[in-house]
Amino acid sequence: MAEGKAGETSQSYYSKGNEAFVSDNYLGAVELYSSALGLDPGYTDCLVARAHAYIKSDQFDAAKADSTRAIQLLRAADPASPTLAKAFLRSGVASFHLGRYSEAKNCFLEGRKLGEEAGLKQWVAWCDEKIAKFGPGPGVKKEVKVEEVKVEEVKEVKAEEQETAAETTCDPQLSMPVPKISHDWYQTETQVVVEVRIKKLKADECKIQITETGLSVSALLPTGSEYSLELDLAHPVVPDTSSYKVLSTKIEVKLRKGEGVRWAALEGDGAPPLPGGTVPAATSAPVKAPYASGRDWNKLEKNLAEEAEEKKEGEAALNEMFQKIYADASDETKKAMNKSFQESGGTVLSTNWADIGKEKTEVKPPDGMEFKKYD
Repeated sequence: MAEGKAGETSQSYYSKGNEAFVSDNYLGAVELYSSALGLDPGYTDCLVARAHAYIKSDQFDAAKADSTRAIQLLRAADPASPTLAKAFLRSGVASFHLGRYSEAKNCFLEGRKLGEEAGLKQWVAWCDEKIAKFGPGPGVKKEVKVEEVKVEEVKEVKAEEQETAAETTCDPQLSMPVPKISHDWYQTETQVVVEVRIKKLKADECKIQITETGLSVSALLPTGSEYSLELDLAHPVVPDTSSYKVLSTKIEVKLRKGEGVRWAALEGDGAPPLPGGTVPAATSAPVKAPYASGRDWNKLEKNLAEEAEEKKEGEAALNEMFQKIYADASDETKKAMNKSFQESGGTVLSTNWADIGKEKTEVKPPDGMEFKKYD
C-alpha cells in the first residue's frame, strides 16, 4: 500500500474523509478522499464516497465522473460488489441534478438490479415525474451506456457531461435550479427530528420517504423549481412508527429510533448504519460517545459495579463466599451448616453432616477471645 506524507495511507485518508463527511465538512472530505485516490486511483469505495461529497457540495459534474469511473472499475473487477449499487445511486443523483432525467433513471434501474439500495425506488419515481413534465433532458441521443465505458474514455465522458450541463443551464424548461436550503435536526430519547425550513409549501406537492437506513425528501417550491434531500442515516430507524408534517414554514420529519442511543451525527458515510455508534473493523475512525454529554452512562455504571466487586473484602467477601457454598450445597450439607452455625452461636460453620449430626456443636470463639452468654 502506497504511503503519503507522514506515513499516511489511502485507507487512513479515506477514514479521515469519512470523519469530515459526517461532520458536514464536505469540501474537507473531498480533499481527503482525493489524497487517498492520489495514492490508490482504483480505490472504488473512495470514488463512491467522493462522489457523495461532491453531490453534497453541489459539484454534480465531478460526482458524475467519479461514480462513472467507480462503475467501470467495479464491473470489470467485482460485478457482485455491494458498492456497485451505491455507485449507480450516486451516478443517478448527479444526472438528475444535471437535468438528465432519462439517464438518471437508467442508473437507478441498473442499481435496483443489484439490490434495494436505500432511495433507488423513490428516485425512479421522481425521474418519471420529471420526464413527464420536462422531457428526458439533454444528452439523451448521445447517451453513453455505463456498461460500454472504457478506462480511456472517462475523460471524454467528463468533458461531454460538462458540455451538456452548460446547455442545461441555458434552458430553464429542461432543468429546474435546486435552491440551497439548509436542514437541521435534534433528538429526544426516542426520536430524531429533521426540519427542512421552506415556506408556503403544499402538502400534496411534497414527497417524503422513510426507510430503515435513509430519508428522502422532495418538494415543489413556490418558484416552480424542486428541492430534494437525500440522507444516509447514521443509525437505524423504524419507518412504521415514524411520521412527517408539512407546515406553513417547514417540513418536519420525526424518525423513531431503532435503538435508544444518542446520535453523534445525523448522517453516516454512505455505508449501512451500524447500531450503537460503532465503526467497521476496517476503519480506525474514532466515534464520539453516543450521549450528548460525551459520557457513556451505561459504561460508567458497569465500571462502578466492577469497582464495587473489587472492593469487597473482610466480612462482606466472607459472607458472599458462604452464600455461594450454601446455594450449591446438597440438603445434608445445608443441614450441617444451619445446625453448626446456630448451636455454636455463629462461631462454627461446618459442611460435614456425619460429624455435626451426632451431637450438639460446641461454641468455639476465635483465639484470644472469650464467649459469654448474656441473660
